[in-house]
Amino acid sequence: MQKLIFKRCGSLVAALLFCGLAKAQIQFEPDRTIKESRFGIIKNTILTIDDDAKAIVMRPLKNPNLEKNAVKLFTLVATDYMTTKLFQDHIEPLDVYVRSVVSFPHLFPNNRYLRPVAYGVDGYMYTGVTAMYAAGLLTGNEKMQEAGVLTVKAVVESYVVSHLILKSVIGRHRPARPLGDYTQTDRDSEYPFVHSPLDFFNPHINVLGSKAYGTGFPSYHATMFFAFASVNAKVFDNKWIPYGLATTALLYDIRGHNHWVSELVAGAVIGEFIGKVVYENYHKQRSESATTRKKRKFNTDVSVGQTFGVMGPSLTLSW
Repeated sequence: MQKLIFKRCGSLVAALLFCGLAKAQIQFEPDRTIKESRFGIIKNTILTIDDDAKAIVMRPLKNPNLEKNAVKLFTLVATDYMTTKLFQDHIEPLDVYVRSVVSFPHLFPNNRYLRPVAYGVDGYMYTGVTAMYAAGLLTGNEKMQEAGVLTVKAVVESYVVSHLILKSVIGRHRPARPLGDYTQTDRDSEYPFVHSPLDFFNPHINVLGSKAYGTGFPSYHATMFFAFASVNAKVFDNKWIPYGLATTALLYDIRGHNHWVSELVAGAVIGEFIGKVVYENYHKQRSESATTRKKRKFNTDVSVGQTFGVMGPSLTLSW
C-alpha cells in the first residue's frame, strides 16, 4: 500500500512538472532574416534587464491559472515527506550510475582565481558557455553568440531570484537523510536538516555561496540548469540536448543538493520561466532595434579587423 502511494505521488509530481514546463513555451517566432552584430546582441541583452525584472514579478501574478498553480504547489509541499522519501530511496542512488559514465574533474585545480568557480558540473557549464560564445565570435555564428550571452543573463537572474531572494524570504530547511531515521548522526541527519517538510521562515540573508540553514526552497541548481536548457532549446530549436544536459547535471550530484521534491520541481519551473522571459524579451528588443535601424539614414558598425597590415578596431559607416 505504501509503495502504491509513493508511485502515485511520484506520478503527480511528474505531471505537475510537465504541465508547468509545457505552459512555458514561447508564443512567437523570432525573425532570423535580420542579422544582429556582436555588439547588438550584448546591447539588446542589457537593455532588457528591467523588462525581465518586471515580467518575473508580474507575469505569475497576472496568470489566470494563479489559484490552480497555488493548489499545485500546496499539494507538492503537503506530499513532500512521502515523495522525498521515495526520491531518497530510488532516485538519489542513480547518481552512482551517472558518475560511472560521466566525470567532471576540476578544470583548473592549480589556478587560485578560477578554482573556486570552475569546479564540478557548474564549472563545466560556465566554461562550456564561455567556449561557445568565443567560438561564435570567431566563426561569426550569431546563434552561438546569442546563446552564450542569454545563458549568462539567465543564470545571473536565476541566482538573484532563487538564491538571493526566494531562499532568504522562504527560509525552508532541507530534508534530513534518510527521512524518518532519527538514529543517524552524520551531517545530513542533524539540524538544520529536518524531518518535517513544514519548517519554513527561518530568517537569514543569503550572500555568495550557500549554507544549509534555511536554504531549501527553491533549488538554485534546478533553477540554473533549467534556465540554461530553456534558453539553449529556444535558440537552437532543439530540446533533447539542452534538457538532456540539464537532467544529467542535476542527477550527477543529486545527493549533494539535498532538497525536498517540491524544491526541485519549483526550481525547474522557475528556471524554465526565466529562460523563456530572457529569450522573449531579447527578441522583442532585437526586433525593435532592427526597425529603428531601418528608419535611420545611416548605420554604424564597430568591429576588429586588419587595415594596412595592422590589427585593430575599425568603424564602418553605411547609408
